[in-house]
Amino acid sequence: MKRARLLVTLLVLVLCSLGAQDYRFEHIGVNIAVDLDNSYRIEERIVANFSTPRHGIYREIPTKFGKVRTEIENLVSSDPITRDSVSSGWVTFRLGSADRTVTGLQEYRLSYTYRIGDDRNDEYDEFYYNLLGDGWQAPVQEFVFTVTFPKPVDPSMVFLTGGSYGSTKQRGQYTISSDGRTITGSAENLRAGEALTLRVQMSEGYFSEVEAFVDHTLLYSIAALLIVALMVAHAVVLFFRYGREELFVPVVRYDAPDGLSPLEVGYLADGVVDNKDLTSMLFYWADAGYLTIEERSRKDFSFTKIKELKSAKGHEKKLFDAFFAAGDGTTVTLSQLEKGNFAASMTKVKELVRAFFKGERGLSDPIAEKKRTFALLYGAASAILLALSSSIVDGEGELVLLAGLGLFSFAMALLVSHRLSQTWLVGSKVKRISKYVAAAVLLVTLFAIALAIHTWLLGQGAFFSTVMSLAQVVAPFLLGVLTTVTAKRSAYAQQQLEQIAGYMEFIKAVEKPRLRLMVESDPQLFYHVLGYAIVLGLETVWAKKFKGIAIEQASWYVTSRPISDALFYSALSSRLHAGVMEKAVYSHAKGGTRSPIHSSFGSSGFSGGGFGGGGGGAW
Repeated sequence: MKRARLLVTLLVLVLCSLGAQDYRFEHIGVNIAVDLDNSYRIEERIVANFSTPRHGIYREIPTKFGKVRTEIENLVSSDPITRDSVSSGWVTFRLGSADRTVTGLQEYRLSYTYRIGDDRNDEYDEFYYNLLGDGWQAPVQEFVFTVTFPKPVDPSMVFLTGGSYGSTKQRGQYTISSDGRTITGSAENLRAGEALTLRVQMSEGYFSEVEAFVDHTLLYSIAALLIVALMVAHAVVLFFRYGREELFVPVVRYDAPDGLSPLEVGYLADGVVDNKDLTSMLFYWADAGYLTIEERSRKDFSFTKIKELKSAKGHEKKLFDAFFAAGDGTTVTLSQLEKGNFAASMTKVKELVRAFFKGERGLSDPIAEKKRTFALLYGAASAILLALSSSIVDGEGELVLLAGLGLFSFAMALLVSHRLSQTWLVGSKVKRISKYVAAAVLLVTLFAIALAIHTWLLGQGAFFSTVMSLAQVVAPFLLGVLTTVTAKRSAYAQQQLEQIAGYMEFIKAVEKPRLRLMVESDPQLFYHVLGYAIVLGLETVWAKKFKGIAIEQASWYVTSRPISDALFYSALSSRLHAGVMEKAVYSHAKGGTRSPIHSSFGSSGFSGGGFGGGGGGAW
């Protein structure tokens, strides 16, 4: 067995070795004629030796060096040439034909103009070029080059380095003509990935025909800032004109909002159909005489249907039927709810609830919904425009990063403000504050990342970088918030929420003498309110109101011991929620579904460190 493994390993190594040696470059020759506009007319002669059939060779040439973006023009080849791709900072093309293969020695010739233009260096001019880039995938047996300059160069300022990327060692040899205009050199036995770089310093102005580079970044950025400022201003105007909510005037009331179940009240109160809203319906139905609840053990309950639900509301009927369908149609236990299709039915129920509040019961003002579309479009546009203006000159990758940061900030603003706006009546102040803090931390983090991109990658000044980083993060975030808050409650939602707020005020603030009188008039008052108190997060507050007030035992709760403590039923709601919804549903359909209401020179340089070069291989 060990021998077999050893043989397989050796075979793999041999095959890999053979695969790596199926071709090499016998000769690469490069002739470069340098012009006064800092462009290079380049001719390449490449002799490849294929031991296995190949279609030809490919070349990769970089088109970016630092902040300088170069151009490749007048590309001519001795063989059919196919431009493969133009990616960020690279041009790739293939020589040869996909319809045929070749073996043995093959010669390829190509020529092109490599246009650098203004190097954006005011201290000196230079020729800094990778005669052979570090991207060649096979050994090069012989490499020769000739570089002809338009004017003489200083021999003491000529450096030839070679080896792996970053090497500062001299590799190969070169000679300079007597007129100081031509450098000729060669190198042998270059391994795959080794480069050869020629660097020549000239005095500033050597390239006398270069068109001066004009950096329009500042101009573009100022224009972008002004446009974004106008976007924000318009979004603010739209908010004040169409999105400001009407004065909220809750009126204390002693009964639940007309025609609304706890499930519907819960949805209206926080804009979410969550599992607790569904749990409240068990107490609502029990109080109405539709079912009984029996505690079978500390961890299990059974529910028995007393009569069919008469509600004409589709979501309520669906919930009731699905609940008992998990059992035998009349009785159901928690264990049966866990094993059945109850969770899948709940998803449908939530959809039906949201559908119920459409049309005449729509919760959002239609005019405000249309107007906030402007803020939505502005948010995305601002992220892209600001990134484009500050990086279009110097960086493509940086542009993508900055645009991504802006769009992410915009998306987070939509999410955070959406969730905060939904908690109209229900919601912890601590949770709200924590979301504000989280949003602030997020903004600071995004700003720090944007600042790093501007200063380190783009090399821009501190003041400019700070201003643009702030704008690229804050502007999309602000527009995201405006997108959300411009969504306005409809007249129907306003009316219903005022009733719900008034009912909440009664639950929280009713005084004990008043409550005693109400209980004397209606002994079942506690149970009538319980379902609504649950969805409003006030079940414990409501139960504590009955301390010292005797209540009748719930007729719908089956137990062998008498229970008249209101706090027991408050605790029961938590137990049923954990057992029925969290255990039977939550694992399958986690959480509620959100409603759309709110909805320097001086060195020799280094190998591979200059313009051009790139690499190549076989295909």
